[in-house]
This record gives sequence, C-alpha cells and structure tokens, in this order.
Amino acid sequence: MIKVHFFDYGCGVLDVEGELGITEEACEFLIKNIAGLSLDCTDCAYDTEDNDIYWFSADNEAECANKIEALIKKHIRDGSNMKYKISITSDHSWYD
Repeated sequence: MIKVHFFDYGCGVLDVEGELGITEEACEFLIKNIAGLSLDCTDCAYDTEDNDIYWFSADNEAECANKIEALIKKHIRDGSNMKYKISITSDHSWYD
C-alpha cells in the first residue's frame, strides 16, 4: 500500500489541488498520470482539514511511489508551504 500524506499543519483548510496547480482531485490526477495506480481510501490525520491522506495500491509499489514523488515535485507551486510524505505501508494507519 502506498500512503501519500499532504500537510500544512495550522494553515486552516489545505487546498492540495491549488498547491499542485491542478483542476481535478489530487487522487484522480495521480491515477490518471501513473499507470497501475488505484485508490484504496482517503483520510486525514487528527480529523483536521490541514492535511489529506491517500492510500493507493499498485502491482509495483516502489516504482509507483517514485513516480508519485516525481509528479508532485513537478507540479507543486513555487513558494508552497505544503509538505508531503510518500511511504509504503502494510495498513491504513495515518501514522508511520
């Protein structure tokens, strides 16, 4: 399972799509641009609106995780305070 966690703690409401400069939902954008990736579920840490967590499944998790990293780096807007963490995990825990 690939966990993608976007966050900007204390910002109020995080606009992941705005920070990436995209017009579609972030999960849809990643699925559309990375072959073999499928969304498993979404969540947020601490039930706040300053972060979003997506869990994806893929046949080759390591390869897809690297492609996610490259795609996010390419699209994140200059001066963005949004951070992100990509990890491979065995469950849907928001921590790791």
